Amino acid sequence: MTAIKNILLLGSGYVAPPCLNYLLRREENHVTVASRRIENVEALAADRPRVTPISLDVDSDKALEEAISKSDIVISLIPYTHHARVIAAAIKHKKHVVTTSYVSPAMLAHDQAAREAGVTIFNEIGVDPGIDHLYAIKTIDEVHQQGGKIVSFLSYCGGLPAPEASNNPLGYKFSWSSRGVLLALRNDAKYLQDGKVVEVNGPNLMDIAKPIYIFPAFAFEGYPNRDSTPYNERYAIPECKTLLRGTLRYQGFPMFIKALVTLGFLNDAHVDCLSAKSPEIKWNAVFAHALGTLDTSESNLTKLALAKTGLEGENARRVLHGLKWYFIHSV
Repeated sequence: MTAIKNILLLGSGYVAPPCLNYLLRREENHVTVASRRIENVEALAADRPRVTPISLDVDSDKALEEAISKSDIVISLIPYTHHARVIAAAIKHKKHVVTTSYVSPAMLAHDQAAREAGVTIFNEIGVDPGIDHLYAIKTIDEVHQQGGKIVSFLSYCGGLPAPEASNNPLGYKFSWSSRGVLLALRNDAKYLQDGKVVEVNGPNLMDIAKPIYIFPAFAFEGYPNRDSTPYNERYAIPECKTLLRGTLRYQGFPMFIKALVTLGFLNDAHVDCLSAKSPEIKWNAVFAHALGTLDTSESNLTKLALAKTGLEGENARRVLHGLKWYFIHSV
């Protein structure tokens, strides 16, 4: 008889249901799903065998350690800012940890302690980062085995909806934390170009997006994804002079995101009218607030948006279509 495996799954977002379904394919897997809001994990546990829902505040070291101590392995699908705390607790109780997130400095700080405890911390194993790493290593190894060298490495990846499902102005749909997706658009980027480090600050990231030609039937654009510079070491290509890992999106995405940034969106500053205790507010009023006006008429919002973005011609038409779709006509 196969021994029972007790798995602690942290998080109840978009990625949790398919992860849970995959784990439950094996009869020996028993999963405890934890989230701050018990109703979220109760919904996940409903009609699924061998699943125990619990309410857990990961900011409570005592509660986190208690849950981890009862498991054989921890899968953390919560925001990356909590991973270091999870890792520290797991090392203390000698439990392995899996995340799909990039290795942050705070996570890396636990590397030596994990090694000494015999604990495996397995990160960057989603689509991007994850599957792209596997294809990168495969290709690089094949080149090296034939005596070749990698002098330029460009990799673009994106979790995109099928073309027929890309039916909104961004051409994008959330398959993981919507907050995480939007915050990632503010990240600074760093990459190698002809042996020199190029740095781009977050607010200017969409300005350097460029067309990515793959197949004639697809219109893609790409932009740098976070810090690519450590990957010449991680991919074992010290000879590489140009190295960029980028994000792939459908055409028009970067321009629309740039417009949103210019209009005052995609920042995490407190906004009184959007607080949990504020009265219900319509989307066109949210847009008007961002533009500094009380007049929510289409003509006024359109005029102010064009003035603030400085867009003209076809670019203005496309962005205005998106703004109307999301805000101006969404009352």
